[in-house]
Amino acid sequence: MAFFDWAAPLFRRFGDRWSEQDAEIIAAWLLPHLTADGAILDLGGGTGALAAHLADATGHAVTVLDATPKMLAYVPDRPDVRGVEGCAESMPFGDDSFDAVVVSDAFHHFRDQDAAVREMQRVVRCGGGVLLLELDPRGPVMSAIVLGERLLGEPGSFFAPEDLCVFMAQRGVGGTCERQHGVGYRFLGTVR
Repeated sequence: MAFFDWAAPLFRRFGDRWSEQDAEIIAAWLLPHLTADGAILDLGGGTGALAAHLADATGHAVTVLDATPKMLAYVPDRPDVRGVEGCAESMPFGDDSFDAVVVSDAFHHFRDQDAAVREMQRVVRCGGGVLLLELDPRGPVMSAIVLGERLLGEPGSFFAPEDLCVFMAQRGVGGTCERQHGVGYRFLGTVR
């Protein structure tokens, strides 16, 4: 996490890659899982850039859970977006607290992905949504990124799409993987 401590100002300044259109697309993916008064968890959400867009697109409260206080310092000061310090493997929330969880470009950073998935299942209600936005590690560019992350002390535990689908299904979250742009893909599943 040392990388994210010093990089937090850079993420805040240059890391908001999300547009309103992106948020609308993500909101449409989550919509079948959202109840009228439910909430969304942005796990590993850093500065809250996506969370703010999702709150606008869905009309639901979004909680950003991140292990780096310096990232959370940039979470927008809004009543429908809040930042909470904590880790994916031991979340500080009660059972069934959320309708859905979004993990954008962060799942590969979790040191214990099994524990993180167990916690997702615990804090997201049965029938709730799990959306993971990840990068396919195959290919020369991604191989260099994986190596770079490991050199920075990050786990760099990337999955190929088909492997992530199997990994999640074996842990009780059935879903599908779909390629997005470039090397990106999404896993969209339901907590059973």
